[in-house]
Amino acid sequence: MTGVAVFKVDDVGRRPLLIGGVGGIALSLFLLAAYYKILNNFPFVAVGALLLYVGAYQVSFGPISWLMVSEIFPLRTRGRGISLAVLTNFGSNALVTFAFSPLKELLGPANIFFLFGVIAVLSLVFVILVVPETKGLSLEEIESKILK
Repeated sequence: MTGVAVFKVDDVGRRPLLIGGVGGIALSLFLLAAYYKILNNFPFVAVGALLLYVGAYQVSFGPISWLMVSEIFPLRTRGRGISLAVLTNFGSNALVTFAFSPLKELLGPANIFFLFGVIAVLSLVFVILVVPETKGLSLEEIESKILK
C-alpha cells in the first residue's frame, strides 16, 4: 500500500490519501472493538480489521506524514520543525507501545480499541480542518499559503 501512495500521491493529493487512510484506520479500530465486545465468534472480523488497519496506515500516515513534514515548515525553521515532528512521531509511537498493555489490562481490549478509534476520529477531524493540500505547489508556494 505504500507503493500505491507513492505512485498516487501526486495525482490524488495528500489530503485525500490522508482522509481515506485515517478513515480506514478509525473503521478498523472500531471493528476490532466490536470483535472483542460482540463479534468474538467471527475471527475473520479481527483479521480483516488488522489488514484494513495496516493497509490504511500504509497509504496515509505511513508515507504522507513524512512527505508533508518535509514540505510544510518554512525554510528558516525547517530543520527545527522536522526535528520536532520526528521527535513527536517517535515519542507518540513509544507512548502507545508502552501504554497499550497496561491500558488493555485496565480498560479491556474492546475499550482500548474503542479509545484508539476515537483518537483516530479526532485525527481525521484534524486532517479535514487543518492540514493543507500541498499537491502541485512549490516549497515557496506552500510557505506563502501556510503563513497567510
